[in-house]
Amino acid sequence: MVIDIFHSLTGALYLTLKLSAIIIVLTIVYEIYENSKLYRTAKQLIGVPLKKLGISSNASITMITGLLLGIAYGSAILIKDSMESKMSYTDIILSAVFLSICHAVIEDTLIFVAIGANGFILLASRTALALIAVTILNRTLNK
Repeated sequence: MVIDIFHSLTGALYLTLKLSAIIIVLTIVYEIYENSKLYRTAKQLIGVPLKKLGISSNASITMITGLLLGIAYGSAILIKDSMESKMSYTDIILSAVFLSICHAVIEDTLIFVAIGANGFILLASRTALALIAVTILNRTLNK
């Protein structure tokens, strides 16, 4: 078996360029979205249920991103917002715990449904577990 270093390096470079393009586009779209009226509206709408969990509306974009796109993108926004002091310590912890349990709900659910899982049970159990964990943690942090 011959290892083709040139083929491996060009493949790695091509993959790096593709990933970079995706990340750059997502970053640009996020920056545009963050300064839009749609962002402010979504923040208000998502803020209501988040407030009941003890999470401020400042974490809304992190939660939406993590739920829809996955933990990697959600955590990237979480890190960015925490570095810019847009989120409190409690928001950071509660968002991270929620998203660790319940992230990429569309993609993950569809993947597991494709291999035979019950999507409703999967989605309901992940969501319920995340809600319970965040509620307990929020009460613990507020003591």
